[in-house]
Amino acid sequence: MTRVLRFSRAIALTMTLVLLIGSIPLGAAQAALITTDRVISEQAIGDGAQHERRSVEAFLERQDVRDQMVAFGVDPDEAQARVASLSDLEVREIAGQIDRLPAGQGVLVALVGAAVFIFVVLLITDLLGLTHVFPFVRHPSR
Repeated sequence: MTRVLRFSRAIALTMTLVLLIGSIPLGAAQAALITTDRVISEQAIGDGAQHERRSVEAFLERQDVRDQMVAFGVDPDEAQARVASLSDLEVREIAGQIDRLPAGQGVLVALVGAAVFIFVVLLITDLLGLTHVFPFVRHPSR
């Protein structure tokens, strides 16, 4: 009987602590008036987002872009549907990058860049004496 009584007290104490901790307010809600300037600036941002959304959609409607999407195996209509579901912030980021990004590179440029990078890394490791790949690099210890 005493075991049951001890167990009941332990459970009651645990439940009391859980309910006490659960009833502590985490934070108070705050309300304030919004100024007219803030409403107008948010409206202007919304109008800018609509303009950017139209520019991204116009970019996707270009025939050369549609042909390139088809070449990559992307359905142009699906791409437009995904752009329509993007948030204003995501559309703003895309619209900002459309004009700044390069038009694209061929595979040859990427391969040449990778080859140059590998050559430079091997040359530096050869100069540091970690490897001996290139015979034209002189090692003073050898």
